[in-house]
Amino acid sequence: MTLYVDSAFLNSITEVARTVPLAGVTTNPTILLAAQTQGQMLGPLELLRELLAQVEGNIFMQPGATDEEEMHRQALSYIEADPLRVIPKIPMTHVGMRVALRLKREQRRLALTAVTSVAQAYSAAMIAADYVIPYYGRLERAGIDATQRISEMADVLHNAGGSTRILTASIKSVEDASRALLAGSDDLTIAPDVLLDMLVDPMTEDAVVKFTHDWHMMKKM
Repeated sequence: MTLYVDSAFLNSITEVARTVPLAGVTTNPTILLAAQTQGQMLGPLELLRELLAQVEGNIFMQPGATDEEEMHRQALSYIEADPLRVIPKIPMTHVGMRVALRLKREQRRLALTAVTSVAQAYSAAMIAADYVIPYYGRLERAGIDATQRISEMADVLHNAGGSTRILTASIKSVEDASRALLAGSDDLTIAPDVLLDMLVDPMTEDAVVKFTHDWHMMKKM
């Protein structure tokens, strides 16, 4: 199991990496736009180079193109920045699957993203996608039990006998993260603030207060 930070804000990413054992970073066009509109004026390739320089682990980058040739070209431009660390996120569409098939024939790692159904997860496993990325929060907002859906995906992928991993995104709370893990997610990608929330609990804080009090009492004896 691994944790990724779902963000394009360099300062937030490097700060959370000081505390959380990250396996890398995931981004998408929406996250990139949010960073730009809040003043981080880096294009996708510029940001990718900064992430590779400042953060350890895998970097997931998603093409914005909807045309097959352009999507493939964008995916390759990301991979070429560091073939050992960059993984393209390809949307689970007809065009996306054609691009994914091309990338697998070229022996590239890839993730299929916005995977919503069990049938999509199975199809991804059939082309040996390295990851499928369901969106926990988006499933819930659509009235789908995200925990059950991820559990069904996990069962199907296990039965398929391949190595496709479930990387769950759109985690909005610590409770979401726990449920996604219990449902069978292999990996999670989470916004910086929720990642930090995962490390604390009121009962732990109460215990630490007691330890600190007793430590000072002991030193007075």
